[in-house]
Amino acid sequence: MHSKTNFMCNRKKQSLKMIPTFLMVALLVVSGCLKISGHHPMLLHFVQLGLDGQLPILGSAEILFGLLFLFPATSKLGLLLLTAYFGGAIAIEIPYHMMAGPAVPLILIWIAAFLRQRSVFIEIKRNNSPQQTQFS
Repeated sequence: MHSKTNFMCNRKKQSLKMIPTFLMVALLVVSGCLKISGHHPMLLHFVQLGLDGQLPILGSAEILFGLLFLFPATSKLGLLLLTAYFGGAIAIEIPYHMMAGPAVPLILIWIAAFLRQRSVFIEIKRNNSPQQTQFS
């Protein structure tokens, strides 16, 4: 009975750790869809940056990278691609002093990744290494 309770507790913890990831992916999908449809609230700023022609590509990339981040098998690749995507957005915004726009989602993505899988950021040592034998 105790092991079943422990299993349910671990499963509940895993589910709770996924909530920030689900929220961030939902925001990325909505943002990507708005870019693809051309109804993004920052559309005039994208025109000013000269990116209005690339919005469908950027929106598709945002959705794809968000979905890669969602699934455990590809979450590290998704995190890497989202970091590159938002890093590029930060670089583009530097002359306009609007770096916070892409920096905030990037920080929230990193927080979600850390809460979900700390081993992405911190090396976790385990005692699963084989015993070393000493020869005399």
